[in-house]
Amino acid sequence: MAVGGAKLALLLIHILSVAGKTCSFDYGSDDHEHRKKLDSSLKSGFLIGYVFSSVSIITIFMSCCVPWARLLKRKGKEVMMKTPMMTSLMERQEKKRKEANVQNSELEKMVTRTSFAALNIATRSFDQDNVIGVGKMGTMYRAAHRYDLFTAVKRLHDSQHLGKQFRSELIILAKFRHMNIIPLLGFCIESGERLLVYKYMPNGNLHDWLHPVKCNAEKLDWHVRVKIAIGVARGLAWLHDFNNFLIVHLDICSRSILLDKYFVPKISNFGGAMHRRSNDKGLIASSKIGELELIKQDVYQFGILLLELIAVHDPDHNSKSSHTLEENLFERIAHLSSSSSGLYHAVDKSLLGQGFDGEILHFLKIASSCIHPILDQRPTMLQAFQMLMVLRGEREREREREREREIHRKS
Repeated sequence: MAVGGAKLALLLIHILSVAGKTCSFDYGSDDHEHRKKLDSSLKSGFLIGYVFSSVSIITIFMSCCVPWARLLKRKGKEVMMKTPMMTSLMERQEKKRKEANVQNSELEKMVTRTSFAALNIATRSFDQDNVIGVGKMGTMYRAAHRYDLFTAVKRLHDSQHLGKQFRSELIILAKFRHMNIIPLLGFCIESGERLLVYKYMPNGNLHDWLHPVKCNAEKLDWHVRVKIAIGVARGLAWLHDFNNFLIVHLDICSRSILLDKYFVPKISNFGGAMHRRSNDKGLIASSKIGELELIKQDVYQFGILLLELIAVHDPDHNSKSSHTLEENLFERIAHLSSSSSGLYHAVDKSLLGQGFDGEILHFLKIASSCIHPILDQRPTMLQAFQMLMVLRGEREREREREREREIHRKS
């Protein structure tokens, strides 16, 4: 505004200087010329006065009225923003932002927070060649770091709708460390992205070993399968009962079991896990579902996994099938485990005839008890683990007897 007024003032000075030259009198001329110049001078003076008044009014208006108009307009916007509805919305947004910051700070105390830029570099911009698995929550990538170290990075499909699952898995894996649970190394919440970083499992998931794409692919021997079953049972029993953690997984299947380089099983995919009695907002409470039903659902899914380990059961079978289908499956497995005659039609042929048929039958009986249609008849995970350990004990005793026979033959 000040610049505009200065320009108008300079214009006025220029007009006055021109008018002054025009209005100068020539005393050597006659009266007629003198009157003409006088009239011209009066007209010029009137014009100058008019211009000066107009410029003054415009300057005053621009310097005073326009800023006030803008100020009133801005205040009007502020008044609109301060309506009860807008105020409530802004308060809710601010509250959510503060809660998110507090939650992120709490998570950082439990697990290392990693930048998205670092994970983007490690996965080569999430290249498809680095995809090692696709699940319900997200896509898993192999991430390469310095010194030939690797991690597995899960990038959530839709981080906005999977926020609860993300937090549930993060809290459980951060709090509860066990040899048969996948180790969580870090997390990332940034630019609308949510990612979890795990220890890399070089032998992938159990499903790919049990159902290889190639016909001549390497198969798991019986000892490794028993080792995997015992490890999964140990991990679930620990979650269910140890130190009152009371965590139920609810998504046990061969795809959620990862294998390290020694084929030690690691339970993963805790996005749908529940705390049976939780006061933690990050974990889903189970008030609408009976506690016994939740526990026995894990047991049922474990029984299905046992059947898959010896190829009795279709891996795509719905573990949440109807009661009638559960009864039919139970009757079928109970019939198989009652004698060895039906065993050869259902069990993986690579496992038979190697001296383990008795163990396989015992394995089937444990699986049969886990999928019993009556909940009360199913064992707890601790009981299932103990039954499998008996199977291992029997094998060790048989090996000891075999060694004794070998020593006796040599002597």
